[in-house]
Amino acid sequence: MELEIRPARPGDAASLAALSIQVWLSTYAIDGIRQALADYVLAEFTPEKMSALIADPARHLMVMEKDGHLLGYAQLKLDEACAGCDDPSQEMERLYLVESHTGQGLGRRLMAAARQWAAAQPGQPRLWLRVWHGNERAIAFYRGIGMAVHGETHFELEGAKHLNYVMLDPAPVGAALAAADV
Repeated sequence: MELEIRPARPGDAASLAALSIQVWLSTYAIDGIRQALADYVLAEFTPEKMSALIADPARHLMVMEKDGHLLGYAQLKLDEACAGCDDPSQEMERLYLVESHTGQGLGRRLMAAARQWAAAQPGQPRLWLRVWHGNERAIAFYRGIGMAVHGETHFELEGAKHLNYVMLDPAPVGAALAAADV
């Protein structure tokens, strides 16, 4: 069966929650699991919360699957402007791929689908995202697809602030897609 990228459906909620936990822990729990990390993922990534995100008209989730197995997803937050951006912008809240399928070009395919979807939106917004400063592999991936660090923000957990970079597409999505076709 072919790899498919499609809009998330209500029946995807449990798989999205499980995939999110797997990706989040493999990315951020580099020193192991402690209570705060366990509490966070078990509260944040539930089938109920994923169902709510799928149904939320302010968000767009697209999933990547093969043979009925969820491999990754992209979650966009509509009308979420990037601070300091001149052009219209839309936030890529998550781009998650199962660890065993990284390095195969699937992240690029999922990002291309997200860019294509955004290009069809009014104003052809630029995509932007937040990435933990310690996630060197993700930062290299985003730089490799043309994004650049635009600023900084913080993620708070246990009362501690964790530095995140704000990364931005180099041009409005429509222009970036046109340039990629040259």
